[in-house]
Amino acid sequence: MKRIAVIDDHPIIRGTLARVLREDGELELVGEAGDGEEGLKLILEEAPDLAILDLDLPRLDGLSLIRRIRMQDGKVRILVLSAKPEQVMATHTRVAGANGYVSKGREIGELMTAVKTVLFGYDCFPADASGSSRGGSGLDSLSPREVEVLQYLARGISNKEISNRLCVSDKTVSTYKTRLQEKLGLSSLAGLIEFAALHKLID
Repeated sequence: MKRIAVIDDHPIIRGTLARVLREDGELELVGEAGDGEEGLKLILEEAPDLAILDLDLPRLDGLSLIRRIRMQDGKVRILVLSAKPEQVMATHTRVAGANGYVSKGREIGELMTAVKTVLFGYDCFPADASGSSRGGSGLDSLSPREVEVLQYLARGISNKEISNRLCVSDKTVSTYKTRLQEKLGLSSLAGLIEFAALHKLID
């Protein structure tokens, strides 16, 4: 189980995130905080695998919180969930030490894809803020959803089951598979599995 901490000053946002995280069988919510100071205390005490945090926080703003976390705990992954324009703030959060940025205007499914991507050790930023964070290995060309589909395929999960999990059609899953092969220069499912294993996208 991956351990998650949520830091947001809006109770409704915290409640929604808590519900979604609890519905995922691979994630455990270890605590919530409504301001930056309490958030820092929570992270230092609980040492979660991932902190999901807002930027507009009382007492200690999000960017300062990210910097403080990085000064005291270099292991926790940080995903920013904010209503601020991602084109402007994503780069600032990345420089501060965050591992990903998702706008609050995105769908829950996109947020969860970002959560899984960051937990797997990859950065997840809008294209204009990501730079070369994935090192040009081929992963840099993939969206968070494409990474998620690749992980499912590499685990041997059928197209039908993937479509059920992602709430998309079988045809859409097939399109993702074709797109993955084109982007990565691979001609078969076996090649995708080997690529995923090489880049530690599967256990």
